[in-house]
Amino acid sequence: MTQAKLTWLPKKTFELEFSLPWEQVKKTYDKVLNELTKSAKLEGFRPGKAPKDLVEKSLDKGKLYGEVINQLLPLSYAQAINQHHLKPALAPKITIVSAEDNKPWQFKASSCELPEIKLGEYEKICRGALAKELKPPAKTQKLNLISKALLDDIKIELSDLLIDSERDRLLSRLLEQLQKLGLTIDQYAASNNKTIAQIKEEYKQTAANTIKLELILQVIAEEKKFKADEKEIDKMIANAGGAPADRVYIAVLLKKQQAIDYLLNL
Repeated sequence: MTQAKLTWLPKKTFELEFSLPWEQVKKTYDKVLNELTKSAKLEGFRPGKAPKDLVEKSLDKGKLYGEVINQLLPLSYAQAINQHHLKPALAPKITIVSAEDNKPWQFKASSCELPEIKLGEYEKICRGALAKELKPPAKTQKLNLISKALLDDIKIELSDLLIDSERDRLLSRLLEQLQKLGLTIDQYAASNNKTIAQIKEEYKQTAANTIKLELILQVIAEEKKFKADEKEIDKMIANAGGAPADRVYIAVLLKKQQAIDYLLNL
């Protein structure tokens, strides 16, 4: 792979442009075709015994090249990331710039890094939000007041890619729930006197606030040097029937909860 070109865009979004030599593409193409030939079923031939040229003609060229790209891109993208010492926060959006026979294939990958979080006097902010209440709020209300105060005061610029990714995840979950109820998104929107565009915009705002609050809690946990208890992690994995690979995720959840508990007790 040639050297990747890096372009920084606003809000810590970046684009990587890189190319793959045709020789590398052709080598992978032949490898994929050979594997498919071994299991191909063509009329007049036993499974896996059809000539490679006939198998090639029978295949959808787009799907064949798609498999070639799936095998080449992960490593090429990883090399570009390492070259520029990037820390992407989500999977890249890949665009094929050009893909012609006997020429280098050109790609563009878009992703982003997490923003820098400056907490400022967040403890004072939280106490101030609670001091406005005439009577001690319930735990849930208290957390809502603290969350709103932090989101209002701590300015965070998130990449649109990051927000859109979380919005799409939330919308996908909504669609699954609606499907179980036998409803369409149009029916859901109509029942709430909203347009689909309005629902998407609301979910986009929810996604942005969710990510921002997660990042704030993460930075607070790091500042306070909160640690996840290994025995507690083991217990949660056992109770949920999870795998050892879930340890990192569970550790993050536990430290986030410690940060929440800290804020609630200010």
